[in-house]
Amino acid sequence: MKNRITNIIIVMAIMALTSCVREELLSSSRNGEEGESVKVELSFKIPPASSPQELQSRSMSTDNAFSVEFFKEASLTKTRSGEVAELYNLWLFQFHSDGSIHGSPQQVSDQVTMVNEMALLNVTLRVGTDQTLYIVALGKKVTVASNLMEVRTIKELENLQLDYVDNRNGLYYSRITNESEIPYAGAAKGISVNKTGNSDNGEIVYGTPDGFSGGIEVKRLVSRITLKHKFDVTENTLEGMRLLKVPTKLCINPASADKDVIDNIPMADLESDNAFGDADKDTDGFFTSQWYVAQNKQGTISDIVSERDRYRKVTDGSGKAPEAGTNIEAWSYSKSDRKLYTVHQIYVGNNNTNNFDVEINSYYDLRTIINSVDLNDGRIRSYTAVQKVYLSSSSYPTSSGSGTGTITGKTNVYFDAHYGWRPVIIYAQGRKVTVGIYKDAQCTQLANMNSATENWLQLSAYPNYTEVVRNGGANVLTNQIETNIFVPTRFKLYLYADEYITDENGVITDPEFDRNKVYNAATNYLPTNFVSERTLYVKVTTEDITAEGTSQKREGKYTIKQKQGHYVGLFGGEIENGQYTEGLIIDAFNENNFQIDDEIATAFYMYSGYYNVMTNYVWKEGEDPETNYRSFMNGKQATFNLATNPKNYVVNNGQESIIPPMRKINGNIDLYQYNYYNSFQARFCHDLNRDKNGNGVIDYLPDDPEKNEFEWYLPSTYQAFGILTSAGTIIYDAPNALALERNATLATGWMMEGGGWYSSNTGKNSWKWVRCVRDIPVPPERKTGTKVTTYIDNGDTYALIDLSTLPYGITDRTTAEGKTELYEELDLYSYSTKGTEYDPENPQKDASQPLGKKVFRGRKNYPPSKTTTTVTLQTLVSSFSSPRFIVSPTDVYNDGDTKSNSASSILQDTEGTPQSNSITMTWAEANGRLNTANSQGWNIPSKAMNTGCYAYKGKSGKDEPGSWRVPNSRELSMILVFAHELERFSSETGFQKLYEAKAANYLSNGYWSSTEQSSTLYSLDKATSGLIDVNYGLTIYEGANKTSTDKNRLRCIKDIPLN
Repeated sequence: MKNRITNIIIVMAIMALTSCVREELLSSSRNGEEGESVKVELSFKIPPASSPQELQSRSMSTDNAFSVEFFKEASLTKTRSGEVAELYNLWLFQFHSDGSIHGSPQQVSDQVTMVNEMALLNVTLRVGTDQTLYIVALGKKVTVASNLMEVRTIKELENLQLDYVDNRNGLYYSRITNESEIPYAGAAKGISVNKTGNSDNGEIVYGTPDGFSGGIEVKRLVSRITLKHKFDVTENTLEGMRLLKVPTKLCINPASADKDVIDNIPMADLESDNAFGDADKDTDGFFTSQWYVAQNKQGTISDIVSERDRYRKVTDGSGKAPEAGTNIEAWSYSKSDRKLYTVHQIYVGNNNTNNFDVEINSYYDLRTIINSVDLNDGRIRSYTAVQKVYLSSSSYPTSSGSGTGTITGKTNVYFDAHYGWRPVIIYAQGRKVTVGIYKDAQCTQLANMNSATENWLQLSAYPNYTEVVRNGGANVLTNQIETNIFVPTRFKLYLYADEYITDENGVITDPEFDRNKVYNAATNYLPTNFVSERTLYVKVTTEDITAEGTSQKREGKYTIKQKQGHYVGLFGGEIENGQYTEGLIIDAFNENNFQIDDEIATAFYMYSGYYNVMTNYVWKEGEDPETNYRSFMNGKQATFNLATNPKNYVVNNGQESIIPPMRKINGNIDLYQYNYYNSFQARFCHDLNRDKNGNGVIDYLPDDPEKNEFEWYLPSTYQAFGILTSAGTIIYDAPNALALERNATLATGWMMEGGGWYSSNTGKNSWKWVRCVRDIPVPPERKTGTKVTTYIDNGDTYALIDLSTLPYGITDRTTAEGKTELYEELDLYSYSTKGTEYDPENPQKDASQPLGKKVFRGRKNYPPSKTTTTVTLQTLVSSFSSPRFIVSPTDVYNDGDTKSNSASSILQDTEGTPQSNSITMTWAEANGRLNTANSQGWNIPSKAMNTGCYAYKGKSGKDEPGSWRVPNSRELSMILVFAHELERFSSETGFQKLYEAKAANYLSNGYWSSTEQSSTLYSLDKATSGLIDVNYGLTIYEGANKTSTDKNRLRCIKDIPLN
């Protein structure tokens, strides 16, 4: 009696206070200064929960078999037992009329007592007019990944996603299990906060009668779904209930949250802990299953006219109910055959026919008697339980045991060097499932999670790393998980692999190579075969859950391997002072080719996206060349731009069936919207990174390495040339994607086929492989080379390219062995434009005569390809660069001069008449060979002329003819990559800028290399040229015609000893 009197007094006090609230809007100018802090009393209350039973539509079924109806809960307006309730973790937000925060968010109380669903709080607010007050009570169980103290706008608050679903070893449950754990939120708009008198006290004034509510209403942020049910099918036994299609996040105000926020909340199927023994029945003989869940509004389907039409078949998609509608499944098994199930489907909504809205602050109280197994009723289906384990691994799994089930998965599937993720997919029913990570092949010793050599692979129930972090981080990464599965379930656990870019001591390792062997780097669908790998083992055990008898087990053992990233040299980071600042790692294989989910088909190729769109995410035409140069030197920023699409272009023009449209939430991409098989190139590399702080995005913070999460990306053209130069006899598959776009329709890739890197699949809607790269810090000794510096030779200062620290792909060309490999001896002839040999019986002016002399010329060379099995001298000359070489400071004319000359003594005809030299020339002239070589392949011997680089004598003309040579395609690529840095030394070396194309689209009119196309399968009149444009964009093109139709320019190089 005493408590009742006390409660009445409290309620009367609240009513007296709220009755004093003035309805008119008062000016803040005479009620305190804008922003001034005042103390006020704030009242708020909980309204009754809505109930849909009054909207009930009666079934049009011809019988009452398996009908669902609403029932009215006793004392519906009461949501808690008694008159006192508690709200937990209470926050208060005050916003200006424009939606910006006024003051700071306040955590006003850990616990508030509600009396008759009403409460009064003493709080501090800011003076102001036309404001919004928001109250949020998170409750005992709900968490939020964001820091509420950092909320700055009402839109940020309303778009927050609250976590209320738990993942227990692969199965999902709502954390909220009773009324005391419910979260609440509510707002009052159009209010004023005024100062009263000269004290620091104030009052809250509600702006209009419509806005006046006697306080702020805080509504339940969940729906409560209650199913009271009897099971009356004699031939079956009810085993369990499951609630399907439940959003896993709550919103503070779903009605105001952005549509993309609501649409992109992931769904889960919630389990029920209810038991169905006689002792578990209610007093009315019914069982009760209950869930507290997030809102899921799927609308009204007007052409559903009866309760029996309220279904959707999961097997074939038939039925008119919305695919994403929340529904209950009741699972029962046949008493004659344990694996045969009958499933009864019950959709939830605001009526029991055509509405499928599950709304916040609503109670859905359903009742049914399950008394039919008529499969003609679309709500009822049969199911045969399957026992199966699917996990892709490096080799075929072994299986053992007396239990039933299939142990399977794709083979020859590795974890790559980047952060890895892979599902362990288990189909089970009536089983205890145990998954463990082991360090021995017999699976007797679990991996030590405290050992750096064993904890690189972890196991979790959470499907992505964001959820791992939000739910405990390292605490939810383990080496073993055990789960009991009763109702037939296809569930997943997940393997997470750390990066593998160094050895266990953090040291970059270089494989041992034999120059006379060919090495495959992810070709013909196989992973790179020369890098290190590490191994652990996964054992999956399924064991019958039986009440009696001997339990039967089935075991599967999988070998899990990870390939180490391959270090390709100092080509990561930025170019500063003539060299890159970091090293570069390339991954080990084309991962999107391998199936890791048995229900998702792979896509063997990936596409650029952005067809018919010039995004300017990589470079901008008309932009300052220095700015574009910094965009080209590495692909990191370009990949991030292309992947996150800040301008929100359409990414899937022409590829709608392969690439889903990109979804953005509050300006950020939806991180987990794509899988391995339906992404686009830049986004694929982006998604290989790890959301380490759990904020739902990959943070790219180049100026804050400790917090930066964006590490793996597509290489730029410059970096692709670096990979080429260090490749040696390593063969890469082709074509591979670049962080590059030429225009609205073209996006060039990189390749090694034919001697150049200009991919034949140039279109944005042309397929390419995807190989991702990563920057890595390197010790000082790895920075002593791969740079531009100066060198004095024969008294002249030149710009020198030093490649001495490349891990592979270099050979000293100044040693006797290096020269023997590089050069071949030829007969020297005089110059002619066609290379026709002089016939004394048919004299011609334009013909070449023997000069009775032997000279050395760079050996004809061609690059290896995927079909190369034997290394020849020609492939060695093409595949290996000089570790140190100087570059001619100017373009060299076809007679070896560096200036225009109308009467060149070298270019005389047979009558002794000199001819004009030319800044452009044929491939043969550049390489000091008769022009007949322009139509001959690498395998046809040719004769020499004293032209091109072999006639060049250096800056001061002191060098002997033949001292300089034409760079091979890899050496030429380094000249192009370091062109900007070579120019920086112009005051010391006289280095003149390379000829620059005026447009970004080009195939020729660049600079010759000595490298020809690779075999007779290709045109024999093609060789490799390279070009730089005004924006410092680069290309190397293997299809340049060696004849007069493609006359290119020439820069020469001279090999410099290592010591």
